[in-house]
Amino acid sequence: MRRLAAALALCLPLAFAVSACASEGGEQTAGTAAAPRSGPPATTERGAPPARPAATGVRLARVGRFDQPTYLAAPPGDRARRFVTEREGRIVLLRGRRRSTFLDIGSRVQTGGESGLLSMAFHPRYRQNRRYFVYYVARDGALVVAQFRAAPGGNRTRPRSGRTVIRVPHPRFNHKGGQLQFGPDGMLYAGFGDGGGGGDPDGNGQDLGTLLGSLIRIDPRPGGGYRVPRDNPFVGRAGARGEIFAYGLRNPYRFSFDRRTGALTVADVGQDQVEEVDFLPARRGLGRPRGGVNFGWPVFEGDRRHGSGAAPGHVGPVLERSHAQGACSITGGYVVRDRALGPLRGRYVYGDLCDPAIRSARLRPGGARGDRATALRVPQLVSFGEDARGRVYAVSLSGPVYRLAPRR
Repeated sequence: MRRLAAALALCLPLAFAVSACASEGGEQTAGTAAAPRSGPPATTERGAPPARPAATGVRLARVGRFDQPTYLAAPPGDRARRFVTEREGRIVLLRGRRRSTFLDIGSRVQTGGESGLLSMAFHPRYRQNRRYFVYYVARDGALVVAQFRAAPGGNRTRPRSGRTVIRVPHPRFNHKGGQLQFGPDGMLYAGFGDGGGGGDPDGNGQDLGTLLGSLIRIDPRPGGGYRVPRDNPFVGRAGARGEIFAYGLRNPYRFSFDRRTGALTVADVGQDQVEEVDFLPARRGLGRPRGGVNFGWPVFEGDRRHGSGAAPGHVGPVLERSHAQGACSITGGYVVRDRALGPLRGRYVYGDLCDPAIRSARLRPGGARGDRATALRVPQLVSFGEDARGRVYAVSLSGPVYRLAPRR
């Protein structure tokens, strides 16, 4: 795709996830590819040896080719339309074989380093209010969540409908986060990186007074801005931001909710040694996790001690991937609920920017089971997506977008 070679030289593939883009703290320097590190054989699933690749009975069905795509989503209940975000600020609408530009905010979007238009999410009542939300990095490096309204018919965006929901200043070129998801509770969740640099030099991961290094939960207002839900875990706590739902994160580039159970899975990009998957089951009566969890960064990188100090109530990952295995930047996915994908149903699919093999595992509190590579391979895997039917997609920064489909 055009400009791809130049983008790669800027520590892409979307350095955005690449933990490795900064030169501080022993991280990989810009413009280099993550290489496997020497050391003992890597482990997964809390110490279990890595499993051999397994055939899944699932294939990759190509949906189309795009200009540096970053994400795919669809409105609730809409079985006809899918939307693909492109890094430079466009959203492409797919209706069967037809495609059109749904939104273009390229003039607002920074695209160097780990920046770009990184994801979108549709309001749970999109069919009634036509509101949708985007996550992008502004020209000055700030993290922005904005809302727009589709025009009647839903095939284009209303001119001048954009409103800022939240804007978070960010001091460096890396660890920009990038995910938006509406939870089963109807609230909007967003994942913000720790502010960049190696080893969290600003100490944001353990600081409840900043939104950087955290997962937030908010209720967007129709006219812009947002309300802080009263049942958020840190509401009323002195020195803490009430928006925070979970903290101690380095770069939660991708996270998702299980569409059946409401469980939350966060893939947090690591620094020098490991990539991690964090898991919070939904609590009975809430339909979502309780929140208030500390995932440990920068005191911990995965289960390994990384920095000094304390991480009160640290909850460790359920799954890790070592850089010694060739991983460099985890790309989180979804728990598969597509009935057509029998071999993968109930399993969490995920991957890595530097390792093209898509993997799957069964997640549970305290650990994961059966983590293994599938037969599916997507180079430069930057995201997964899910449509209104629960079908899962894999997105490559180099252009192709694929649907996970049953073998014929």
